[in-house]
This record gives sequence, structure tokens and C-alpha cells, in this order.
Amino acid sequence: MTVLKETNEIMYKIIGSCMEVYKVIGPGFPLEFYKKALEIEFAQKELTLEIMKSFPYTYKETLIGSVEIDYVVDSSIIVMTRSYSGEISDVEIQQGVRFLALSGCPIGLLVNFGNTKIMYKRILPTRQNKEPRKEDTRPLGYRPVAKTMRDGNIRDGNIRERDGNFM
Repeated sequence: MTVLKETNEIMYKIIGSCMEVYKVIGPGFPLEFYKKALEIEFAQKELTLEIMKSFPYTYKETLIGSVEIDYVVDSSIIVMTRSYSGEISDVEIQQGVRFLALSGCPIGLLVNFGNTKIMYKRILPTRQNKEPRKEDTRPLGYRPVAKTMRDGNIRDGNIRERDGNFM
């Protein structure tokens, strides 16, 4: 099984756990209630869990502090939990992108239990944080040949009739 499929299966288990917790507890409770319930659900689904994992943060090669992430699941997915009324903001998504870069995990999940419906966002790293894949790199000035032009449809700049219709 490929790494991507394994990661997706783990992500589905995590989202399912979050939905189960929300279904049982509902909105409006303190964040600690949801965190404890998630830990129980993750254990039942046999997911490896690191709770409040700390990552050092440096500024110009000087350690200035550390960042604690709620959960790191199977060393490949970070999970950040919230419980407040309102939408998931762009700032929180950007924070998640930064946390992905710190943790080295390929994907993250931001979950908000505080609304009448559970809200979650999958977070993927930005292009700057990804290493370029060899099959995606092309020489400078490379332009693929157009695949829409078929031989016989356009010749010498003139449009030909095909099946009684002009193209």
C-alpha cells in the first residue's frame, strides 16, 4: 500500500473519530472534554498518538521558543482542535501550514467542535515546503505540445468542415 493511501485511511479514521465525539458530546463544552474523548476514540481505533508534542522554533538560527501541537497521529498527521463559536479563520489555517513545516508531517487537520455543526479543514503544505518531484520539473522554456489540435482539423490556418459542421 502506498504512503498516500495509508495517510488517507488514517485521515478517515481521525475524521470519523471527531464526528463520533461530536455526535456524543455535542457543541458548547470546554475543549478539554473533546480532547479527552478524542484520545479515547483514537485508542479504540488503534491509532498511535503523541499528545501535546513540542517542536522547537528558531529565528535566525536562535531558539526563541517551542510550539505545542495537540496531536501527532502515526507520526504523519497533525491534529489541531478548537472549541469556539465561529468559522475557522485563515489565520488558523496559516498557523496549521506553519506547524506542518515544523513537524515535517505531510498533512494536518484543524477541527472546531464549538458550532452547531462540526467544522474541519484538511491542511496541506505550501509549494515552498514541498520538495519538487522529479517528474514535475521541466527545463526552462518547456511548453507541451497542444493536444487539442488533431491532424486534419486545421490545415494552413483554414478551418475545415467536418460532418457538415464547421469547427
